[in-house]
Amino acid sequence: MTSKNKTPRNLAESVCAELRKRHAVVPDEKIIVDLLETMYYSSLKTEESEPVTFHVVFLDPSQPDPKPPRNPVKDRWSYVPFAEPIAFSVSNLVKIAKSSDLRTSSFVIWPDRDDQLFIWGLVDQQNRFHKFLNRSADIEPERPGLFQASVEGIGIIVVYMRYEKVAELRINELLRNSLDIFRESPVRDLLSFGIDRYLQAVRSHIPDDMYQAQDQMDEFHTQQWLSVLCRILLRIEKIKNGGAILITEDINPADLNIKYKIDYDRLPSSLESNAITKIKTDYLEKHLLGLSESKPKEIASSQFFQLRRFEKELRANKNEIDGVIWFVALLTRVDGLVVMDRNLAVRGYGVEITNSQEPSNLFIAGDKMATPAKLRPVSYNHFGTRHRSMMRYCYQNQGSIGFVVSQDGEVRVMTKVDERLVVWENIKLKYYSYASRKK
Repeated sequence: MTSKNKTPRNLAESVCAELRKRHAVVPDEKIIVDLLETMYYSSLKTEESEPVTFHVVFLDPSQPDPKPPRNPVKDRWSYVPFAEPIAFSVSNLVKIAKSSDLRTSSFVIWPDRDDQLFIWGLVDQQNRFHKFLNRSADIEPERPGLFQASVEGIGIIVVYMRYEKVAELRINELLRNSLDIFRESPVRDLLSFGIDRYLQAVRSHIPDDMYQAQDQMDEFHTQQWLSVLCRILLRIEKIKNGGAILITEDINPADLNIKYKIDYDRLPSSLESNAITKIKTDYLEKHLLGLSESKPKEIASSQFFQLRRFEKELRANKNEIDGVIWFVALLTRVDGLVVMDRNLAVRGYGVEITNSQEPSNLFIAGDKMATPAKLRPVSYNHFGTRHRSMMRYCYQNQGSIGFVVSQDGEVRVMTKVDERLVVWENIKLKYYSYASRKK
């Protein structure tokens, strides 16, 4: 009888299958199993009372960079070898783990001639991938090695090939696909009100001739709006304190006790300002490029200075949005939730949900669309206090959306679909595609 519990061996099978699909050199599966099992058991340890987390790259130290680019960027990765390789064991990993971080560096892992795994050194400048993954950069970074793997929590291992996610082992579950509810789902439909208001505000500040490729522009700026919401949730996840955000149309005093009332609309205003500046920058840049090719003598120096000013404004806009994301995420550390309107303006925090009526039904979604045939009924009492209070509110207030982040980093989203309260788990928040979806 096949066990429902998945292990590092199952993750290794997925990695080897993906390597074969890519016609890459596939190491002996036993080596990959050994690698992932050692990572898994290391994740169960602590070092100075803190969880052990680290990042590795499966990279041949004898040929770390076989095809370097002709003009590498300044912050490109480099291989930093140890004077002597270190045996790849749980005890050694626990001791050295803190010198690796997905934001900065990775351990270089590779077998020796006897197929024994060793830590051969480090790869630096991993912050480019970290920024891309967490939606702080739009450029797909170059990645070293055959594949990369991270210990992101107790019993949690994620494997990537370049910027594509292969699979994730989460305790005893093997996850190959997260639910991309921010692209298409009942949740995405409810968010459309705020997105449409945002796009209308942007268009009102842009001349018609500058807003030509409207559909394409709308999609780009829609993704920027959604990306900021994802980044807030990712930031709450990283804080590891747990937290919750409620997006609701009406802030009903009968249902919500707002301890700290504020009217903080800097998130929608900074998004709007950034979009307007981005459109103007792209338009002027394209205009100047066209003139430089056809009529170089007609280019005025003032236009170049204007372009530089726009670019400076864009950098300032980015810094402002980063600051707002931190501001909102930290509000969730206070006991209670953060309440937002549908435009993403914060209306209060330290919010207590006073509604005591339990939902008459509750389902876990099996797909992003909450298809009835793929809904799994679950007990309301299975969840903790924070989840249950959000469930009560969302069930009684159709159109509201609850985001709950547990202390272990699990993110759940809930709303009422028709007459059913639906909860989505395993949500896609980060910027990656899925290797399993590639043809």
